[in-house]
Amino acid sequence: MNTCPSCAAPLDPDGICTSCGSMSRGFFRGLDLGPPQVAAAVARGLDFYRLLELDRDTDIHTIARRYRQLRALFPDDPRHLVQEPARKLELLELAGRVLTDPTLRQAYDQLRPGAQQTTLGVVRCTACSAPFEASSTVCGFCGTARPPEPQPPLAPPDAGPPATDPIDYYALLGLTAEHLRPLPKPMPQLSRFDPRMGQTLQVNPPRPPTPQDVDAAAGKRQQAVLVTKHLSVEEREARLREIELARRILRDERHRPRYDAILSAFGRGLIDRNRLDGLRQLQETVLTEYQDDQGLVPSTDQLSGMLRQARGYLDAGMPREALPLLRKVIAAQPNSVDAQHAFAQALLASDDPLALSNHVLRQVLAGLEVAQAGGRPLEHSDALIALCQGLIAREGQQLAEAEKQLHAATRLAPQLGVPWRALAAIALEQGDNQIAIQHAQRALAANHEDERALLLIAAACLRSRKRDQALQVAVQIAQLRGTDWNAERVLQEIGG
Repeated sequence: MNTCPSCAAPLDPDGICTSCGSMSRGFFRGLDLGPPQVAAAVARGLDFYRLLELDRDTDIHTIARRYRQLRALFPDDPRHLVQEPARKLELLELAGRVLTDPTLRQAYDQLRPGAQQTTLGVVRCTACSAPFEASSTVCGFCGTARPPEPQPPLAPPDAGPPATDPIDYYALLGLTAEHLRPLPKPMPQLSRFDPRMGQTLQVNPPRPPTPQDVDAAAGKRQQAVLVTKHLSVEEREARLREIELARRILRDERHRPRYDAILSAFGRGLIDRNRLDGLRQLQETVLTEYQDDQGLVPSTDQLSGMLRQARGYLDAGMPREALPLLRKVIAAQPNSVDAQHAFAQALLASDDPLALSNHVLRQVLAGLEVAQAGGRPLEHSDALIALCQGLIAREGQQLAEAEKQLHAATRLAPQLGVPWRALAAIALEQGDNQIAIQHAQRALAANHEDERALLLIAAACLRSRKRDQALQVAVQIAQLRGTDWNAERVLQEIGG
């Protein structure tokens, strides 16, 4: 049995101490974080609860179990992971470490986007959540301007729903959540003897409505709305959308347990900001799925949240995770400078530019041009534009134009290795082995661990019948790839 590293008491199956309640630190491979690192992650837009698909009021045992489920998708020894899965694992461990440490979790909840900005008169920075001094107009940590403080209303509203009005989606569809009612005490027996049938019958506890029951109830409600008179088009669409939202939440095994937990808490009078935020996040998730299916445009707040989360993924070194979010933002706001800037950055970081298709290269080019025209160019923007134009021309077999644009990229940003590597690939295709080696060496000067440039050199050496030189380069490639590789295996890969 494993023991707690703090008090040596036994750990339960979730790795939590049965005596002091702390979680085994060793499970997170010695990851040590403090509030500054938490604030930095939050400022980038990362949402640990969304990453683990949990609500803010989830208990530590559930968080630990969910972390273990996701951690099992990665190898026990992550040293040989490539960059993007390694960064994703690091982010997963960061979320697990923070949310299972009460002190760090409390700090994270206070700093997290969407948390209350004013607490006991303290105004926090919208970028890094640092507290403002009473007379300060800019943040002392990041320089962000002080946000406007909310003003109290002059008078209470004359009418309208209460400020917090939790929605019972079961009641909305005319269903009864029998499974959420507390069982009577003493607990009923799981079986009973029926004297009329002369046999023992199994008595099961109440279960939630089946997806078929939910669909049927939602269909009746939608039909009733459609035949109701004196409703405006906007009111009718709003009611139909609310019914569809309820249907999707109650029939989906991913969403219903989360909603049931929130509704049960509301039934016990536990209506606080954490649970309301959890309900709002669930509604936004399902509404986004519905809008995707219907081709509807997300709201401005939803688009802002997607863009913020995508930036967080980019800062965490996970560009592929950012791309789906950015595509949704750009589909709704094609002229958004911030979105196009992040989109071009994510596309270039998601794969080797030489491996990108013509269609994706045109998307990168469009993003670079929109960002540059809007005053937010990427670093080396002119060189990257020339690079994309050169690669597009190469794809179209316009080799003279491709070489012209790629040479322009090397002049605009000599420190970039990709244009040199593209020139080396073109030279290799044309049979100019020595020129290919020279261009690839220029790429290595920009990045001495550029494995693709080394592969080009090795291939050019083999074609020039210089196997000894190719073998020396293959040794470097094998060293970069790890202990499972050797020079001969590398040469076999490239046909040598």
